[in-house]
Amino acid sequence: MPTTKRWVVHGVQGRNDCINYVKNPKKTEGGTLVSGLNCSPDFASYEMKINNDKFHIEEDNESRTCYHAYQSFDPKEKNLTPEQVHEMGVELAKRLYPNFQVLVCTHTDRFHLHNHFVINAVSTEGRKLEDRLANPIEGLYGLRDMSDTIALEHGLKIIEDAPKIGYFHSNKYLYAIASKTWKKQIIEKLEELKESCFSFDELLENLALDGYQIKYGKNIRIKPYGKQKFVTMKVLGSEYSEDSLKEFFYHKRKNDIAISFENYKLNTNDSELLNIHNQLAQLSKYSVLSTMKELDSTKQYPNYYNSRYLEIKRYHQLVNTINFLNDNEIYNYQSLEEKIEQLQNEIATKEEEYNKLFSINETLQLRVPICNIYLQYLEDYEYFCEQEEMLGEKLEPSNEIKLFLEAKNELEVNTTEEVQEIIASANQYKKESNQQYAYLSYLKTKASELEKIKSISLETSKGFIKSVSISKNMIDYTRSNAEQYCVRIPYTEYYMYVPKNNIAWVSYDKRGIIYLVDDKEYTLYDDKNKQVMTARGEEIEDVSKEEKQKISEYYRKEFI
Repeated sequence: MPTTKRWVVHGVQGRNDCINYVKNPKKTEGGTLVSGLNCSPDFASYEMKINNDKFHIEEDNESRTCYHAYQSFDPKEKNLTPEQVHEMGVELAKRLYPNFQVLVCTHTDRFHLHNHFVINAVSTEGRKLEDRLANPIEGLYGLRDMSDTIALEHGLKIIEDAPKIGYFHSNKYLYAIASKTWKKQIIEKLEELKESCFSFDELLENLALDGYQIKYGKNIRIKPYGKQKFVTMKVLGSEYSEDSLKEFFYHKRKNDIAISFENYKLNTNDSELLNIHNQLAQLSKYSVLSTMKELDSTKQYPNYYNSRYLEIKRYHQLVNTINFLNDNEIYNYQSLEEKIEQLQNEIATKEEEYNKLFSINETLQLRVPICNIYLQYLEDYEYFCEQEEMLGEKLEPSNEIKLFLEAKNELEVNTTEEVQEIIASANQYKKESNQQYAYLSYLKTKASELEKIKSISLETSKGFIKSVSISKNMIDYTRSNAEQYCVRIPYTEYYMYVPKNNIAWVSYDKRGIIYLVDDKEYTLYDDKNKQVMTARGEEIEDVSKEEKQKISEYYRKEFI
């Protein structure tokens, strides 16, 4: 059940701030859920400015430089993945704004998955975005209707009979909260954040990110989107006062942590991988137990309680890895590489099968709404035919009858059974497609876990240093070969050749980490494969940071 909204953004600084917010790596799985339509995700603001300069569009603090749109999905859609949400966001941008520069970012840091869009106010052809309600495509109705269309195509629910969008009431349909009081809505949000946050400041930060305005003073006051007046938090109830919430989070950090260390065993003591993770787990356990002895029961340690929670969580993750290695009998680096290669081959096979299923399923799902129209107006049509037969004359068909006949012709069917067969077939393919996707997700998660183990092994036992993070779109496959990837260094136009075994894809098919020999000389090339310079392994990260700094300085000079 996706909801949508859109705001106007004024000024160059407003556009820069908006882009920086939506691209936040902490919200977009390290920047992997970021795509650009007609622009590069890395240089979106700059490219939008270049586009507007081409058409002599002046950008001052009062001008509309872009639009910030939002598409949120119901958290009850349990099977929805961040990748699917991002795919739907990109599809929405392509259908609504094919000739505009659009940055699409999927955020996963909230209870609900949601997409952010930054849309240049001027198209690549020099036309300004038409944002009046009357525009059925680029207006707010178009955004909502296309969002619903894509959601239905992916088997999601939508808000039926959503209220009309009005100047003062456009927020009513967004979250379907017309029957809720503001007080109840705010309390529900606070209860949700109490579960996920570990401090009062973190709670306020997440409220702000969720669209709440906050006023600081003697009493903190908050206002959700759409409400006219601020409300003092303590008015919601004594348990929601600032003091009560701070006390709640203090005890949560101090007490609401299961300080337990599960027992595990190593199937063999002659395993480099098992010993590495065992040492890390024991060190993690020791750090928690030893520091707890130093605590003074009469004093409070809020920062320590949070650090302890994270360390205990890390310990259990290490134990899970040890159990995984034991269960799969992966005891050395070679076995690990073989297992990863085996998984990669299986994933490639399953992806090919899934793509075929998805193509058939997509075609059938497009016919399901037409089948529903057929079934919805079947009774009206039968009554219409009965009336014609009874009167012995041709009657003017109503809109409902016309819709039925159009659906019948489109489906090329003659009986209800044929329509029901189409729906049954669509449901079966949808089920098989979803099952295949779920299995693919499982395989990729398993591959990511193996790659993380590989990452620890490279850092700990192989003597490599962690260099830079990359994504698959930074690989030039035309220059890569069976042994090496030709990889673009982030924020630069330099490429280098890296052995495939020296990259750990810690987020499968999305984000990888390059490991290099610190004092080995690596050659850097341009996009024409011409040698540009050399740099030691330990200097590669600095090269990336230097280029990033140059871009940042350019933005400061040009746009601030």
